[in-house]
Amino acid sequence: MESIQPQIEDLTTNIDELESALLPIIKTALSSTTSKLPLLDKAKLYVLATYAIESILFSYLRLHGVDAKAHPVFQELTRVKEYFNKIKTAETAGVGSKNKLDTSAAGRFIKHGLSGNEKYDAERKERQEREKAGAKRKLESMSTGTHTRFDGAAKRIKAAEEGGETIVVVKASEVDDESPEKESTPKTKKSKKAKRKSNSKSS
Repeated sequence: MESIQPQIEDLTTNIDELESALLPIIKTALSSTTSKLPLLDKAKLYVLATYAIESILFSYLRLHGVDAKAHPVFQELTRVKEYFNKIKTAETAGVGSKNKLDTSAAGRFIKHGLSGNEKYDAERKERQEREKAGAKRKLESMSTGTHTRFDGAAKRIKAAEEGGETIVVVKASEVDDESPEKESTPKTKKSKKAKRKSNSKSS
């Protein structure tokens, strides 16, 4: 059978190292140590100290042959582990919020900081007036009808229909309001009915 003496010596060494590491915390009250720490570090220290005590109790119970998992100490260990997760969540949430920039708030700060600057105020006012004028021009151009080609074609068709003439369908490129000679001579053809009317009048 293998001797457990080396393992006992290792355990003794580990306990000595642990005592020397914990000496700064053990020799003073925990509350005085935590009073100098930030809130998150304070929470970490309390949770780690609790976890260390609960782990020692858990190990003690197992060494004495007690079913430690059925003991209330095990429930406490589980609860302490939940606090570890809460601290981790708080740490990650803090990092995310620091990296996020509130652009609207930054814009307000800059605007407020520059509001006393007369040159900046004048430039901003001029820029806003230019933008308003541009928007107004665009709105007026959209509301005013610019399709004169179609208006001219509609007038010619209406005039031809009133005269009893049949309209010859032409390409859009042939209809041009720009040229007055084309407008004065629309391409029309008399219908058979209109021809008969004119023949009956002459006879």
